[in-house]
Amino acid sequence: MKKIFLLIAFSMLAALISSCAKNVSPNTYEASEAGVASKVVHGIIIGKRAVKIDANSGAGGLAGAAAGAAGGSAIGGSDRSNIVGAVGGAVVGGVIGNAADKAINRHQGFEYIIQLKNGSTIAVTQVQELQFEVNQPVLVIYGAMTRIVPDSTIEHKKPRG
Repeated sequence: MKKIFLLIAFSMLAALISSCAKNVSPNTYEASEAGVASKVVHGIIIGKRAVKIDANSGAGGLAGAAAGAAGGSAIGGSDRSNIVGAVGGAVVGGVIGNAADKAINRHQGFEYIIQLKNGSTIAVTQVQELQFEVNQPVLVIYGAMTRIVPDSTIEHKKPRG
């Protein structure tokens, strides 16, 4: 019975952690962003550097502590050992849950320095799902999350041959 309880508790922990993962993809929009007009500005990439994006929500540690406390309290036969098991389980579960949360929510990305058409310069960081090169024309889309996408509005001249 204890094994089934622990299996259920850790399954719930995994589901909670993955459901709290923040989506940082430039290709994914929240439902609240659909149908909302966003400002779009032309620019060109003038700098680029690799970065790590840590979207740790903190929910993993809390969920792990709760699951660990529940699982740990099932250890032992007396009230005192149940309390000790719950505290120990909460600590261990919190550490494991936080580590899982960090692993799920860590992404590789790039910080892009962009020269806008109006002459100002901005920096935008996004996951490496869409990669851009220096001197590449882009569109900067402002909204709940600023995104960079390739600028397909520029006519590409075909070589004469």
